[in-house]
Amino acid sequence: MSSEDMLKALEKEAMENPHSVIAHHRLALAYFKMGKFQEAKQTLKKVLKLDPYHFEALIHLGIIFAQEGDLEEAKKSFSFALKFYPRSVEAWNNLGLVEFQQGNLEEAEKCYRKALEIDENFVMALINLSSVLIGKELYDEAIKLLEKAKKLAPTLATIYNNLAVAHYYAGNKKEALENLKKAKEMKYPVNPEFERMVYEDSKI
Repeated sequence: MSSEDMLKALEKEAMENPHSVIAHHRLALAYFKMGKFQEAKQTLKKVLKLDPYHFEALIHLGIIFAQEGDLEEAKKSFSFALKFYPRSVEAWNNLGLVEFQQGNLEEAEKCYRKALEIDENFVMALINLSSVLIGKELYDEAIKLLEKAKKLAPTLATIYNNLAVAHYYAGNKKEALENLKKAKEMKYPVNPEFERMVYEDSKI
């Protein structure tokens, strides 16, 4: 069955079962995975009318709001989810991303650290916290977190990019160049100006 046929079947199921949380949530996830975010958003709202505390619906709706730039609504969605699921590393990490986008670095840091208290090996929180620490010029701590993330997820290019940045500003030019090259090998969209700085300084 093609993805379009599957979608039609899920739409039919939801239409025939208007009060089914499961049917509407399955349809919302299908829309989400296919990049049909407006349809996903409307269907997730239906899920939440049927079950206001549906965790996955709250998280996915928050992600869509964040993608649309509606950060306040995204924050409300993640915060509401955390009232009922306070040990969700995903919700804490997503709330941290919103706080970071709003420029609330201290709040973002708290969210990422909360996620890591719950799961110290949650890779995205390690990476995101490193970005905050780099912004605060706490390069050694950022490098430590990124080295841990690298052991857990060695194929994530963003880790090597962040390591290049942290090492560069910590004065470790050789390590910065090595990690920059690795990030580029993995097709990470490295900042051209940063790349120029690293290569020029490596010649000194």
